[in-house]
Amino acid sequence: MLALRIITVTIAAVGLVVNAVIHVALAGPYDAITGTLLGQGDLFRIQAVISIVAAALLLVSLRVRRLAVFAALSAVAVAAAGLALVLVTALVPLDLTAVGLPYLFEPIWFVDKIVSALAQGIALVAASATAALGLRRTGAVQP
Repeated sequence: MLALRIITVTIAAVGLVVNAVIHVALAGPYDAITGTLLGQGDLFRIQAVISIVAAALLLVSLRVRRLAVFAALSAVAVAAAGLALVLVTALVPLDLTAVGLPYLFEPIWFVDKIVSALAQGIALVAASATAALGLRRTGAVQP
């Protein structure tokens, strides 16, 4: 069971790191899309930092077992939110100008966007499996 947990944590962490690297690389060009509070480049940087924190928390949870379920559920939330935002903004215009954020709509799929979405999807599945393993270990879920 430990080997499976190590594998799922590693896959989830790698997916989150790939997502972070892509968001950092794309942040500069997206600085041109501004809001009164934050621009899209800033949102990309925030997404990258949150992804790195979630990945680090997952890796630390391999040594600190008490963090296992919290880290996995945090990674699930980060990956699900990121993937949902990519999909929503590709399909529907998202007007966040009322809260100081930019107007988000980009229906075009390009390589970095596809890789980021795939990485977040893989991280979501792997983190969900990690959470399930952790919940099963703690006895919160009975077979």
